[in-house]
Amino acid sequence: MKKIVCISLLSILGFSVPSFASDSVEKAPSMNQTQKMSPEQELAYRAQNKNETIENRADALRQLARFPNQNSLVAVARGLKDPSPVIREAAITGSELYKLSHRWRMISPLLSDPEMSVRLAAGVNLMREYRSMKAEQQVQMEPVYKELVDTLTSQNREDTQLQLADIYRWHGEWTKADVIYQKLVKSEPENAEVWLNLSDNFRGQNQDEQALATLNQGIMQLPKEASLFYSKALTQVRLNQKEDAAKSIQTAAILADNNSYYWYLNGVLQESIDVKLATESFEKAYLISGSPEQLYAVCDIYVRYGNEKADACLEELAKVAPDYVIEQLKEKRK
Repeated sequence: MKKIVCISLLSILGFSVPSFASDSVEKAPSMNQTQKMSPEQELAYRAQNKNETIENRADALRQLARFPNQNSLVAVARGLKDPSPVIREAAITGSELYKLSHRWRMISPLLSDPEMSVRLAAGVNLMREYRSMKAEQQVQMEPVYKELVDTLTSQNREDTQLQLADIYRWHGEWTKADVIYQKLVKSEPENAEVWLNLSDNFRGQNQDEQALATLNQGIMQLPKEASLFYSKALTQVRLNQKEDAAKSIQTAAILADNNSYYWYLNGVLQESIDVKLATESFEKAYLISGSPEQLYAVCDIYVRYGNEKADACLEELAKVAPDYVIEQLKEKRK
């Protein structure tokens, strides 16, 4: 199957950090600066503006989790070192979409934070990728894992059971996780996260048939939940059910109409079935996000299938991509 992730132009291009992300963040931006800010730039500025209340800065940091770019990274890195535990905890949330290697460098110092809520938030953030960690990192996480389990077990609260099950799952304790998930799908059948995480518990054990059956059960309960169809599509890809996977991801994209990644993935999975539909999906993904990666995907399929808009697309892409990227695409012409 074609690789799901296209070339990352952001990593090729690098990022520029505008003045509002510099040490002068305590100054309010001028009217012209404010008008030029994108939503994520405004959030990055607000997160670092010490004239804002702690609550407003923390809210901005949490929202930056949706925009993993260099401006956001500057704001998050500074937030993790802020004197306020509320800001530090919010910055942990804001870091969620960065690669483990980056998050480990930024967040692992907070595993010994004097504030328990910060320490636990850092632990939960990193535990998600426990099984992908290096051996020495896993060793460092063991006392964190124990503290998380002890804390959540001692609380004995219904609203923390899902998190406890997740922590067991991340640690590879599938049976302990399954016991809790099975209770939760009965007590909280309308909670999509329960179905998704139970499915992931099966996936972690390479039991994709059981994972798919779980997702189908969840969809019976929540037939309009896009995330269940997205997870179902990925599961069907692993089971080599490509046509069924394409149907599932298209349903997910239609249900979550403004989710650019779902439309992008729909393009990837539809290409071998319906090039026209795949092309339209890539176009819609780019129209929603405006991201260089998804513009690349549009140009790529235009070039490979002789679309009349290929040259115009390459001209637009050339404004943000290096020359060699454009040349590589031109070489794909049929």
